[in-house]
Amino acid sequence: MRAEERIAICRILTDLIKADLVIDSNEMQEYVKLCESYNIRREEEIKASSITLSEAVSLLKQSDIGLQRDLIGDFCDLSMSDGFCARPEALLLIGLSRCLEDPYSSSQIVSIPQPVFNVAFGSVLYIESSTNEELNQIINNNFRTLFKECQVVGFNFIYVPKVIEHYRNTDRKLTSRIVRFLSPALSDEGVENVMNGLLSINTQNFCKDILCNKLGIKELRDTEPALLIKIGRSYVNDNLYANYLKINVDENIVKQMQKLLDTFSGMLSSDNINVSKVEEKKNQFLYHGFYKQLLDIYLIRRNVRSTVNVHPYKEEIVMPDIDMKLTKLHRREKALYLLLLIISKEGGINFNLPKNAKQAQIYERRMSLFQNRYKMVYELFGGERGGAPDLTQAEIRRPIISCLRRSLAEISDILYNANDYMINKDLDGYIKVNLDEEELFIFEPERGYVRLYESDIYRKIIDMR
Repeated sequence: MRAEERIAICRILTDLIKADLVIDSNEMQEYVKLCESYNIRREEEIKASSITLSEAVSLLKQSDIGLQRDLIGDFCDLSMSDGFCARPEALLLIGLSRCLEDPYSSSQIVSIPQPVFNVAFGSVLYIESSTNEELNQIINNNFRTLFKECQVVGFNFIYVPKVIEHYRNTDRKLTSRIVRFLSPALSDEGVENVMNGLLSINTQNFCKDILCNKLGIKELRDTEPALLIKIGRSYVNDNLYANYLKINVDENIVKQMQKLLDTFSGMLSSDNINVSKVEEKKNQFLYHGFYKQLLDIYLIRRNVRSTVNVHPYKEEIVMPDIDMKLTKLHRREKALYLLLLIISKEGGINFNLPKNAKQAQIYERRMSLFQNRYKMVYELFGGERGGAPDLTQAEIRRPIISCLRRSLAEISDILYNANDYMINKDLDGYIKVNLDEEELFIFEPERGYVRLYESDIYRKIIDMR
């Protein structure tokens, strides 16, 4: 057995023991026995605390089938070593068995930093990155059945369109007052952005725009229709992660759900299950669980993945998801940031000086093209081409870049992965901004905000040679 497999096994054993928040002598005896059986050493126990549950399970899915099946038996024995399988242990075992017992299973464990996205244990969230009309119709037609099936065993089925339907059916003035109450620092424009964003959510853009782009959970960017089930949490190098089981579903979702819930309830040692009957009612909003998480994504300006909206005619660079704009910048800095966003798709710009005559010719052509492109963008922001600063000169360029970096640094504690918004230099010396194209927009007079890489200015810049 490889060391990586022993480390992965140790990670899972640790999570199983800690799952019910009780560690007893029988569990520790079983743990020692399993460590001896799998030859897990002290250094591997230490390394196990540095990997996520997702990484551990993914690694073991590549191991021998016989080992995977033996492990499931040992995991079950460990969870029952105290004579009782608690609900948190059963949740984790469901995830492990779905991923390891069937070698052809598409199920997977996803580990997400808990401060980024966190819902209650047993939440069952339907996700998809592109709309499956037939499946959504089936869910709508069977929503009460799915909801009640989950509720009976203490789960909460979350279908985003049903959640948003409640907000849409509520008086808009009341919704506005609640948004202002919860986040009084929001500007009028910010309140409108929150409400418009909230009311326009569907499952597809919730998955791609919120979970992937805003919260940075890129594992879900291209997901088939699936259920995302909160099965536990664990510390990785002192950072708390929430663990989710992702199960692909199809038109047989009702039967698939029933089979999953029957298996789960059969694992529990107790017949007593707490069932919540709290639901949102007319003109009433729940402010806990998924509902609070959804509102907080829009209202709390921390750890947010925002789009970047460039409005050259107002000379503004706005990040609407955090209700902020870049400040203390002049036209020259804003024009440079837009140009860097554009040419980052090509790999950025390299200002390293040439080392020989041949490189000097290439460098001069590159600098001339860059300056001509900058003049065009500078003019777009209202300046005159002839008045654009000469960015080929380091003594002019560097203060402008430094000013941009200071402005971006002022909002870095609000953004998720703030370094992606910064002006960075890679190992080869290329300066660029590492944002995905789905996050970049520019205002055009006749079309409003459009994706930057589909805009007229982008095409004009790229066509320059």
